[in-house]
Amino acid sequence: MDAAHYAALFQAEAREHLAELDAALLALEEALRHAADVDATSGHVTTLFRAMHTIKGMAGSMGYTTIEKLSHAVESRCEPLRSGDEPVSAGLLVLLFESTDRLRGAIDDIARGVETPPAVIGSLLVRLRRPVAAAESALPYSAPRASADVVVASADPFPDVANVRHVDVRLVSDCPLKGVRATIVVARLAKHGEVRATHPEQARWQDDQFDGVFRITLVSDAVEETLVQAAMAAGDVARVQVRTPAFASQLVRQAAAAAPAPDATRTVRIDARRLDTLLDLVGELVITRDRLLRALEAQEHPDRDVQRAARDAARLVSAMQDEVLQSRLMPVGQLFDRFPRLVRDVTRELGKDVSFVMEGREIELDRSLLDAIGDPLLHLLRNALDHGLEEAAAREAAGKSPRGELILRAARDRAAVIIQVQDDGRGIHRETVLKRAKEQGLVADDVAELSDDTLLQVIAHPGFSTARRVTNLSGRGVGVDVVNTRVRALGGQLELESIEGVGTVVTLRLPVTLAITRALLVEVCGSTFAIPTTHVEEALEYHESLTVHHTTGPAVTIRDEVVSLVALGERFRLLRSSTNASTRAHTAGSGGEQHLAIVEAGGRRVALLVDALVAQQDIVVKPLDVVRGAAPWFSGATVLGDGSPALIIDVPSVV
Repeated sequence: MDAAHYAALFQAEAREHLAELDAALLALEEALRHAADVDATSGHVTTLFRAMHTIKGMAGSMGYTTIEKLSHAVESRCEPLRSGDEPVSAGLLVLLFESTDRLRGAIDDIARGVETPPAVIGSLLVRLRRPVAAAESALPYSAPRASADVVVASADPFPDVANVRHVDVRLVSDCPLKGVRATIVVARLAKHGEVRATHPEQARWQDDQFDGVFRITLVSDAVEETLVQAAMAAGDVARVQVRTPAFASQLVRQAAAAAPAPDATRTVRIDARRLDTLLDLVGELVITRDRLLRALEAQEHPDRDVQRAARDAARLVSAMQDEVLQSRLMPVGQLFDRFPRLVRDVTRELGKDVSFVMEGREIELDRSLLDAIGDPLLHLLRNALDHGLEEAAAREAAGKSPRGELILRAARDRAAVIIQVQDDGRGIHRETVLKRAKEQGLVADDVAELSDDTLLQVIAHPGFSTARRVTNLSGRGVGVDVVNTRVRALGGQLELESIEGVGTVVTLRLPVTLAITRALLVEVCGSTFAIPTTHVEEALEYHESLTVHHTTGPAVTIRDEVVSLVALGERFRLLRSSTNASTRAHTAGSGGEQHLAIVEAGGRRVALLVDALVAQQDIVVKPLDVVRGAAPWFSGATVLGDGSPALIIDVPSVV
């Protein structure tokens, strides 16, 4: 047996179950805050129980004693909740949150090649085995709200339904073929009404983990006694309980949403490194395809059969490229789901009341990008909670709601993905930032006001901070610097908007994938460069008549609009493309026409002056290791169809 292989699988699956545990505990915390009835919490309790049961089984099979003991203790502690013998309390939730944190630490230890000693969890096991103190359970619940999502619908597809019943059934422990017996119970109850949903769904009743405890959502006019007798008549039924939910239509909607689609997507777990290797091979195929097509175009009388085969091969390579890129895309929700627990813990530590909303969880992003932006988003959320959002008293004094709002949003913008962290807090006090920036020599003494762009440059400077003290959350001046550096390294762009007293929005603008992108190839002084087409608006021939004099420097007029002009030859310290009149005259005299590539980045349009437009094609992005202190003009490199290299221009840096 390959122990390392199975250990990696255990870690991956255990972390997925830990994410389910966090989501269930947050939902229970929210339900307790709003005094929801038992029916509204039973599903989350079942999730807790099943996740812990699964982790315990996996840990036992791998010989991880500490994890097995802890998960078994938590599972046993959840049993009274599941049976209804003990209500959910604030003290118990704190204990369960602590237990999941300890489990997460033990699983992280496994990843580092060590196992947590059983003695470390000794005191926690003792606390899990005893009831929560009565005084602790009776404490009024006042945890900040951390809602995970917002649902907006124009119409309700599930109108209110009368006579909705929840029929909770528990089969006897030694019942053979529990899934078959549960199906018989459903058939018996179906004679007295309409079965709307089951929890867990019937497809899972055939699993070995099915323990014979399930719920049937039924619309029926029959009295409770009739439904109980019908379920008991199926045989091997230990207990039946019929309940009428307070909000029937809402609960039916939740149960129906939890049911799987008839044609569920089939998935397979695969090592991410295999996808990376496959992508590299497809990238080499794309380069070879372009070289083949270029070689055929260079022939005066190419063979038609060879041309046809080459076109077919090119089409197949393109199709394979699209499929491989799609296989690497993952919904950002897989990343976003890490943060509700973080927000909950930080708000409790700071004593703030915050509503956390996530939008656009279905937006897809390349897996490598998703992994890379986790830490930047963590920094931004912590900054918003610590610096941006005020305490309840301060918000009320400013005429705001005592509960702050923090939004994590994802959306598509043309060929890019934007991720925003938005808060309705105090905003950035520009005068304070300007004063500290002048003290550190980051801006000139005669600067009277900071624009959004300059403000971002200042607060992203390494070590810059206006915090009066350093805490475990912030104050060291590294947060925004880390975010800006990481986003730029990914070929993205960081944007900032802040209004004092209203709030702040930080935007990460990212490419969908880092691997293969569409680019406009241009020539500057005999060298070829690639401009990502996500930034290119149009390309046109340059004429001397387009040039105008502007206070900001060289510019051209494009359809009566003045656009700043940047000569890439001058910017890259080359010779040919230039805004200098004598140089342009020499260029024209030597028979060279020049062109403009109109690009946009961060809301700013710029005309790039180049010597020639070469082609527009897909390029394979390769990482570029630049020397320390070099200008950040390039985000990567690529290999062209003729085998020559080309640098990829980082448009936000150039403009």
